[in-house]
Amino acid sequence: MTETVTITGKDLKQLVEMRFWGIKNALKKLVKSVELELNENDKHLIQIYDHTASLTTITCHEKGYNIHWGSGTPAQIKTIVNDIMDGE
Repeated sequence: MTETVTITGKDLKQLVEMRFWGIKNALKKLVKSVELELNENDKHLIQIYDHTASLTTITCHEKGYNIHWGSGTPAQIKTIVNDIMDGE
C-alpha cells in the first residue's frame, strides 16, 4: 500500500529549494540556466533551459511534482533531474 504524504508551507518551500540547488549544481555545465519561482499557493516551479533551446518545467506541489520535458531535452539531463527529484 502506498501512502500519500502532503507537504505544505515552509516545509514544501524548503524541499523545493533543496531540489532546485541539487539540479542547478548537477547541471551547471550542461544547461544554459536553472531558475526557481516560489509561489504563495504552494505551487512552485523549477525551470531548466538547456542548450537545445528546450524548456523543461518541474511543477512542485503539496503531493509531489510533475515534469514537462522540453522537446529536445537530452537523455543525460532527464536522468539527472529524475534522480534528484526522486531523492537519489
